[in-house]
Amino acid sequence: MSLTTEMQEKIYKSLDDAYSQVKFFQDEVVLLDNDKSGWDQAIFKVDSQLFGEIQIVNRAIDDVKDAYNDRLSGVGSCKSDLFWLAYNYDSTEDEYDLVCCKINGNGYTDLISQLGADYPSANLVGESAAGIASTFFYYILPSANGVGGIGVLTTSPTNAVTGAEQGTTDSFTHDENTFRFGFEPKNYYGLKYYVEPYQLDIGDTFVTSFIGTVNAGSNQLTVMSPVGSTGQDPSVTPIYKTGQLVTCDKEGVLTIPTKIIGINTGTADLAQIPTTGAAGVVTTNVSTVNILSVDPVAGIAVSAFDSTSFSILDNPTTGPVGVISDITSNGEVYIPNQKYHGVPCTSNFSGEGATFSVFTNASGGIATTGISTIAGGVSLDIIGAGGLGYSNGETITIAGTSIGLGAGTTANDLSFTVKTIQDGRFRFGFTLHDDPTFWPKPSDPQTVGIMQTANLGIGGRISLDNSGDPKGSQSWDPALEGMEIPMDPTNYRILTRVDAPSVGADKAFWKVGFQTAPARSKPGGVPPILAHEGETNGSQAISAVENHLATLSACDASLDNTINNALSIVTTKEAAFTNEDGRNKTMVDATNALREERNELCMRIWGSRTAIGDLNNKITRLESLKGYIEDETIEEIIE
Repeated sequence: MSLTTEMQEKIYKSLDDAYSQVKFFQDEVVLLDNDKSGWDQAIFKVDSQLFGEIQIVNRAIDDVKDAYNDRLSGVGSCKSDLFWLAYNYDSTEDEYDLVCCKINGNGYTDLISQLGADYPSANLVGESAAGIASTFFYYILPSANGVGGIGVLTTSPTNAVTGAEQGTTDSFTHDENTFRFGFEPKNYYGLKYYVEPYQLDIGDTFVTSFIGTVNAGSNQLTVMSPVGSTGQDPSVTPIYKTGQLVTCDKEGVLTIPTKIIGINTGTADLAQIPTTGAAGVVTTNVSTVNILSVDPVAGIAVSAFDSTSFSILDNPTTGPVGVISDITSNGEVYIPNQKYHGVPCTSNFSGEGATFSVFTNASGGIATTGISTIAGGVSLDIIGAGGLGYSNGETITIAGTSIGLGAGTTANDLSFTVKTIQDGRFRFGFTLHDDPTFWPKPSDPQTVGIMQTANLGIGGRISLDNSGDPKGSQSWDPALEGMEIPMDPTNYRILTRVDAPSVGADKAFWKVGFQTAPARSKPGGVPPILAHEGETNGSQAISAVENHLATLSACDASLDNTINNALSIVTTKEAAFTNEDGRNKTMVDATNALREERNELCMRIWGSRTAIGDLNNKITRLESLKGYIEDETIEEIIE
């Protein structure tokens, strides 16, 4: 027996064993997933019961909100949700400008920043209006409920974070709710879930979630978390990849299927956003963050202060290269009668690892379809060299320099599109790095969010939430909690403290409103003309404040009675939910106990999927080796 034949037989035996093992683990995944379905059903039923009871309380809270809103509109309008914000202070004349603003339960940081953009020289009575870093502003007190009565020029923090930071000083007292004047906040109830990669269903393509910002008509999506806060090394195993799908919790932002087409980094101020405490928020103001280029552009804008969640999904149609389209080349400009094997390529999306054979004909041309020593052409190098992560329609480029041409114009590059294989030996398997150190981690990143109707049963554990923290799922690495680590790829001396995401069921903001409303003027004996949102009133002396507030008529008793009745119902339903002899706590404990059993099966499924990925790496190596052993040149050398 020749040495070549002996080696081929060993390779064939190893390949046969590897394919058999892949089939075994694929069957194991199916069986384990079937065993898991019983736990899934039980968890879903308990979660549904809990979720339904929570919705009863939350709907009662919303009924109160609706009752308050009835006082702000229609013919019976008797309260205002508008106030005068003071800016552009002239210390010489002791005057300032006014802008009519609507109260906002999320804060006024964006508004203050915009004032700075519209009026570059403006001062918010003592502080620059420019930039997200503005921490407080001045306004005309619209209600007699505040210190000093109606018409006093007073301060407010821009949001909850700046309010907590400022606290009590000699001149004012602020807290995380000071800026919510005109509101009575009420915390919603929710089911907070914690889900890790190994706990996802085998068909779930979810990757990560984050709070993001984007402008209307822009394709630049900013991730409001530092680079590396989810634990992965972005230089080796980046969590964001071209070709991934992007979704948004807020309707109208991403109106059609949206893909990542580019990944860059930039800087963003994370210090004052409402999600401070979210994964990786730094102690300094500016952090290095990912900026994702997406296609198509955003329909509407999203601010950091909206706490809007974006999710990243792997493209479900990705896989190894199966079929290639017609080849685009530069004609008969290549070296004649050449055979190139193992030729690498680049891709316009996320695919990687495919290698090809390229033949040129006697005239230095490359056939559009097929491959032969006579006509030339391009094909997959050998079976199993199709790489991973390619999408249907993805464009592949082979550099002219890879097939014997010197450096120069890219016109000599070859290009074609591909169709992919999603099944076969790659079914259920992970795409694994050659180095096991960089394999997907079963518990990283962990995603924290609030359960909705569409994802009942999600997570490895849940808890009841009534914190009032912003709603919006976020991902992080729990193993990094409390640690200060370098996450800025441009400066490893900058340390970032990693804290758990500040995620909750959010708040309802009951608009109590004001008995006064901003007015253009209030001359004696003449009905005042009320101002509208966005209206400005410039060069006003502090002593003339009373001319710009109008007192509204008292509310009809029926409106107040409706509010009081709704408040009473909330109290009753909330007490029933929290005081049912621990019934709800029992259901939470029970569904978490069910989840523990499901988690064990999920971890076994994860192990089988990892084994499939590892075996596929081995098969690809063996298929490549088989191709080399069967190459006539290599065979002649060995023999």
